[in-house]
Amino acid sequence: EKREGRDALETTYAKYYENFGVVLVPIPNRSTKLDEYFNKIPIESVILSSGNDVNPMLYGKKPQNEDFSEERDNTEKKLIQIVIKKKLPLLGICRGMQFINVYFGGSLVQDIKTKTGANHVAVQHSVDVVDKKAADFLGKKKLIVNSYHNQGITKTTLSNKLKPFAVSDDGSIEGVYHPKYPIAGIMWHPERDGCDKEINKKIIHAFIERKLYWEKGVKLSKP
Repeated sequence: EKREGRDALETTYAKYYENFGVVLVPIPNRSTKLDEYFNKIPIESVILSSGNDVNPMLYGKKPQNEDFSEERDNTEKKLIQIVIKKKLPLLGICRGMQFINVYFGGSLVQDIKTKTGANHVAVQHSVDVVDKKAADFLGKKKLIVNSYHNQGITKTTLSNKLKPFAVSDDGSIEGVYHPKYPIAGIMWHPERDGCDKEINKKIIHAFIERKLYWEKGVKLSKP
């Protein structure tokens, strides 16, 4: 019996981003006409959400499990190409940040606990804000974040086109940005409990208002 393909997005995403006046437009991972969304809908920015693993074969490694979707990887690859072309802000959340890293030539640690000795699934931990621009903008150099990922990024697997702005005590990279494009990602989940809500508000407002790492590109017209 053939199983139907399904896309799923936690309802907490819609609830959380509505607080910022954001209307989410979910894009199916099977669409072959992604450009049409941007041509027919006034999309102002893109979020790559959390979810299953990024296919390790994309960075030359053998998968340790089959918890990945080639259709999703292909869709997100096209989305990054579109936002670069249109100079739109892009925010990656957890898996979204991981995919950004892979897209720009980086790789992932498939089991971050084995690599660093620290558990990153359903826990809280601190991160150091290692970029002065982010520390000044956020007003803090150390944050408490939630963590729900088994794959991760370390200094040796980070793309040479990306820069880190948040790093955990075990050396795993928790926040990255692209110095040329308005693209950045975080490994924690702003829409879930267990992290600094005020800091998350500052980050999401920066993303929406094109500040911090999203200030480059075409400015939005004011309503």
